[in-house]
Amino acid sequence: MFPARLWEKGAEGKVRCLLCARGCAPREGERGFCQVRINRGGEFFSLNYGYAEALSLDPVEKKPLYHFWPGTATFSVGAPGCDFDCLGCQNFTLSRPGTDYPGPARVISPEDVVEMGLETGARSLSFTYSEPTVFYEFAVDAGDIAREKGLPSIWVTNGFLSAAAFDGLGSVAAMNIDLKGFTEKFYLEVAHGRLGPVLDSIREAWRRGIWLEVTTLLIPGLNDGREELEKLVAFLVSVSPDIPWHVSAFAPLRKQADLRRTSPRDLERAREIGRAGGLNYVYLGNAVGPGYGDTVCPQCRALLIERRGYETRLALPLAEGACPSCGQKIPGVWA
Repeated sequence: MFPARLWEKGAEGKVRCLLCARGCAPREGERGFCQVRINRGGEFFSLNYGYAEALSLDPVEKKPLYHFWPGTATFSVGAPGCDFDCLGCQNFTLSRPGTDYPGPARVISPEDVVEMGLETGARSLSFTYSEPTVFYEFAVDAGDIAREKGLPSIWVTNGFLSAAAFDGLGSVAAMNIDLKGFTEKFYLEVAHGRLGPVLDSIREAWRRGIWLEVTTLLIPGLNDGREELEKLVAFLVSVSPDIPWHVSAFAPLRKQADLRRTSPRDLERAREIGRAGGLNYVYLGNAVGPGYGDTVCPQCRALLIERRGYETRLALPLAEGACPSCGQKIPGVWA
């Protein structure tokens, strides 16, 4: 066990977690919703510090990040636990480890993770696969060490972290936040969370200057209604029309195995809604189609970056982050 951060003592031996928007208050011996933080003797502890059960060198486009050092590799780290319980989670064996956790796992230090990333030649360090908020202590410690050695951090997150948690993320250069839908009903029934705190996190990340991209997994019949997507797009545009929006195809899994897959037409309709609503960059993922992953200048429509799956080709050099054809600024982190 490792001493947890961001919590306070409560009455009758309880503690109150201040890490995410759920605000769990477990009694002695109880765990938070995430299953990896526990009350022991009126003190709060992390159970997953150093339990890196997923380690991989990935294209940064897999996070997905398309405007953050495209074509580079990122060293990805995942630990057990999540503060959501999504019905169709593709990584549920990692995100919902059960109350018998921790079991056998490879325990490594933050220094080890950073050295592994450097040895692979990665340009960044990503906390992903599960929810980095619930392995906050490890992610912050590793991220701080990595920054000192020239590796910026990426968080791939559901955005349910508290405002206080943001204050410890000085090493985080980029985020991809899941915006899973745009109704409280969807969040409650499908993710077992709430929409409001996620919207707050999107605003906060952008306000703080963290490079931000947003992903929505399009689930037929649940979050793909035109009115809902139009409201989602209007929200993103209100923060910035330059936020890249990734619309990903859903594949039936776990407790949503009876639903149909997202069709190419579903994705293309969402892209049309995004563009019509004012977003400058809309990408389609978990599918291959014409222009699905390409970065195009919103001013002159010049093809800047061509993507096929995770293969990235710079069609035109982004001189100082601008379109070489017309000079339009292309927001992102390019060098």
